[in-house]
Amino acid sequence: MRIQKHHVLGTLAALALIVLLALEALSYGAATIFNEVAAHQDMLRGSVRVEKLFAHINGHVRFEGLVWSDEAGNPVLIVPEGSFYVKPLDVLSGRLSSRSITRLELTDAAISLRIRKDDTGRPRLDFVTPSAEFFALMAKDAPRKKRKGPPLSPEERKARAERAREAREAQLTAQIANFNREGRRLDLDLVLKHCKVEVLYEKRHYLLGGAQLTAALHSEGVSQIDFSTGGFGGTMVGRGISLKGTIDARQKPVPEVSLALLASEVDPSSLGFGLNIHDKMTLTAHFTGPVTHPDGTGTVSLPELNLPGLSFTNVEGRVTYQGARLDFTDVTASVYGGSFAARGTYDLDARTYHLEGHGENLSAAKALPGKHLKCLVALDIAIDSAGSARETVTSGSFVSGPGRYHLIVFDKLSGRFTDRYHDLQFYDADIEMAGGHIKTDTFRIKDKKLTLAPIEVYDADGRLLMTYDKDD
Repeated sequence: MRIQKHHVLGTLAALALIVLLALEALSYGAATIFNEVAAHQDMLRGSVRVEKLFAHINGHVRFEGLVWSDEAGNPVLIVPEGSFYVKPLDVLSGRLSSRSITRLELTDAAISLRIRKDDTGRPRLDFVTPSAEFFALMAKDAPRKKRKGPPLSPEERKARAERAREAREAQLTAQIANFNREGRRLDLDLVLKHCKVEVLYEKRHYLLGGAQLTAALHSEGVSQIDFSTGGFGGTMVGRGISLKGTIDARQKPVPEVSLALLASEVDPSSLGFGLNIHDKMTLTAHFTGPVTHPDGTGTVSLPELNLPGLSFTNVEGRVTYQGARLDFTDVTASVYGGSFAARGTYDLDARTYHLEGHGENLSAAKALPGKHLKCLVALDIAIDSAGSARETVTSGSFVSGPGRYHLIVFDKLSGRFTDRYHDLQFYDADIEMAGGHIKTDTFRIKDKKLTLAPIEVYDADGRLLMTYDKDD
């Protein structure tokens, strides 16, 4: 028995030594193994090359200068450095699969992702050639050439952006899918450090800098995601994004998500509000439901919001997300010593919106400092935009309580107004005083030129006393 026991132990020791020697040999031949696997795998279309590769017998592989190119030689993924863990026994047996890699870490990588729906409506993820805008982001530290010639008009900027979007869509339409995960299971930890990420989804285009990701991915189970960025641009410009939560692939036929989103210091003008608004906005949301069309609820807040003629503070409200549509409700703010309540809708894809609100007890003295007008005003306002300043219309009405203008005392001011891109018009303006009314049908300021309809003065009984026409 003792001899047999020693024999078994010796055999196990010999086998262990053989395995260790094999693993050591494989570590020295890591580049050969990598090239062999890269040449025969079919998940990534095209070719994958690395400049340097360092492997350890425990399955840890570190690499430098990885470039994945499509079949036409265009770069799809650029990774200056990274590492992965591969199951040693899978390497020894030659049975490498999508589950052989248990951890993948990419540092300073440039990643361009396209998300689109297939014929069944399910989302498909693909890696694509970076866009021209993304290449510009990657080269943002390079010296910039100043643009020659006069500044572009809003229409020219819009047309240029539309041409870029159409060219991008044409490229993507003709592009063969580079990533094929069909029928393959993934179970790995994915880590991104200081990466640049581009995301193309329908008409939306996001450029994300300083991306950090820690994710436990399970294509047949529950994936955990913790993602954050630095500054971002494209369809939306801001300081940072944070996204945390889960994707449950056990739900059939479509996985379900539970994700918390925070977008900080978003520039409203980047969303196409049609006004020169750069007051920073913070958006939060919690998305739940099928990954193809989750619904979200959250909040919107701005410390300050400066619209033409109105300066709001402490803007707070609720927002719901359904597809590309955002609905704003219960929005409150302070404005010129009074209060304001509003609601509205915004379409992320069409970049159109409608906002409406009502203000109470607005101080004319605070709104127009130095103009010697003192009264409290109630205001109704609506803003409709098709996505540019020329296609934005502001309209509404106002009525005041008693007040004074210099030494003139009045009981009420009232009227209606519209503002269409350098064209401000007031209608049915009426100044009510103890002795009667001063009225005018309209006065208009277009391109800084005043057009004034006749001013009519009535007594307390409604009799016309005089008419003043500035052209007389």
